[in-house]
Amino acid sequence: MEEWKRAALRRAIVPLVLIVAGAVVASVTSDTAQAVGFGIFGVGCVGAVSLFFLEVGYSEDRARAAERREREGGGRS
Repeated sequence: MEEWKRAALRRAIVPLVLIVAGAVVASVTSDTAQAVGFGIFGVGCVGAVSLFFLEVGYSEDRARAAERREREGGGRS
């Protein structure tokens, strides 16, 4: 597996854990703890969406770098 894929999986662990933990707390408890669970779930969802956009940006950076390498390498031959 490529290094960037391993890094992306490592970054995704925290939001996924927050989503699961928030869902468990919200479904098992009631009142104040349930509200806290929904909050944790929401923070996890926001983190997951943010990471999605971060990964899109990283993929664009990788594509530009590959294009630049191809252009520079092609001009020398």
